[in-house]
Amino acid sequence: MFEVDGLQITYGKTEVVHRVSFGVKPGEIIGIVGESGSGKSTMLKGILGILDNPGQVTGGQIRYEGTDLLGLPRDRLRQLCGNELAMLSQHPELSLDPLWKTGKTYYETVRAHRKITKGQAEREAVEIMRLLRLENPERILNSYPFELSGGMCQRVALAIAIANRPRLLLADEPTSALDVTVQKQVIDTMLDLRKQFGTAIVIVSHNMGVIAAMADKVGVMKKGELVEWGSREQVLYHPEHPYTQKLIKAIPRMGRR
Repeated sequence: MFEVDGLQITYGKTEVVHRVSFGVKPGEIIGIVGESGSGKSTMLKGILGILDNPGQVTGGQIRYEGTDLLGLPRDRLRQLCGNELAMLSQHPELSLDPLWKTGKTYYETVRAHRKITKGQAEREAVEIMRLLRLENPERILNSYPFELSGGMCQRVALAIAIANRPRLLLADEPTSALDVTVQKQVIDTMLDLRKQFGTAIVIVSHNMGVIAAMADKVGVMKKGELVEWGSREQVLYHPEHPYTQKLIKAIPRMGRR
């Protein structure tokens, strides 16, 4: 369904992502793991064409259903992004407009891709938020982002991201700023999303526990390169690359110095 083939990204004259390649099947969850600064988030931004200046994709192909996204006109790419491809950012409280109530953000996002009234959008948002196990969705839709907790903002952002039932969700460190109990809720919510809608997910994280709980296949990035790729069991329990082995050994364990 989705392929990244030889992706290269540069900032100025410095190449920061080096010939990264992987594929995603319908309904599959891909986990990309690596330490901070390994190029994970940059890769996701490059896929959707939202790199900060002076970042640019300088090589490779990004294909969705056989169509190279890098060659698409800007208006056609915008139709796909938020509709068939969606992104969940690392800091949801920053991706939500602080001057808008979350209900308005939801409505404006959906309206960009299909005709819908405010009443229809509100009913739809309430239904999705209940699926995401959010209590009192009517109050949440009538709240500003600063009135909600970090975990609640994350699930609101997830509800907005899946509003148009995308076939692929790109999740950038979706649990990094959350406590452990809320991390578990977000993970369960995303797994429910795959189960209910068949959504494929690419999740990048430095948290091995999150990747182990979600991913079908795992890629390991180091300094912009994908140094290891395989099934979850293969990569996490039988790692071959020395860097992957060091990452596994660095996971804190009770009773070990």
